[in-house]
Amino acid sequence: MIKMLREMTKDRYKALQLLADHIRTPSKDLSLNAIFKDVKDEDLKWVSEKIHYYLLRLLEEADYEKEEEVELVSLME
Repeated sequence: MIKMLREMTKDRYKALQLLADHIRTPSKDLSLNAIFKDVKDEDLKWVSEKIHYYLLRLLEEADYEKEEEVELVSLME
């Protein structure tokens, strides 16, 4: 996880935010696919909520790492 946070760029962070917003609620296409694949709506929502939660956690950790970097730079100056 730490290695992944080190590889987090500003653009990757923005992409992660976009994905977290998008995954919050399943799209119509995903809901239709779930019907065709015989996946219950409640199961799709449960999985989407879990993925959304972990994406938010990843964003929080990335924010924490950025703040830590700013503090280190300030201390070095």
